[in-house]
Amino acid sequence: MEILIYQNYLAIIKASQGSKMFRHVYVKKNNKKVDILKNGELSCAYYVSSILKIFNLISPYISPHTTVNGTLINMFSNGWKKTKKLIPGNVLVWEEKLGHQHLGFYLGKDKAISHRHEKKMPIIHHYTYGNKRKIVQILTHKSFNARSHA
Repeated sequence: MEILIYQNYLAIIKASQGSKMFRHVYVKKNNKKVDILKNGELSCAYYVSSILKIFNLISPYISPHTTVNGTLINMFSNGWKKTKKLIPGNVLVWEEKLGHQHLGFYLGKDKAISHRHEKKMPIIHHYTYGNKRKIVQILTHKSFNARSHA
């Protein structure tokens, strides 16, 4: 028996739709408990990096990230590369809006899933938000090869 990593990775991404588990990361700041994800308003990096961490696609020695920049740095140092080819499981980086970059996963057939601040959970949507948000990077992992997609 062989565990099919890529297929399980895609299954977990798809099954994450509607999950409320990525809404909170608490820190102690000035002796007070603070939710730095603001109840899901700033959760895209935490969502993406948590799934990548489950499948050892980022460093296992670092907690899931709460910033897009931290997530990208970890990804690039762990086998992720820029690509122009959209395949399911690729990580999409959208342009900055309202001072924030945004991350999510490409699902195929012009669909993506990302943690949306409006719904405070991952939801499936058009991969360009209906041409309203430009993709600035498409990232693929070195282990995603043609054999993985069979």
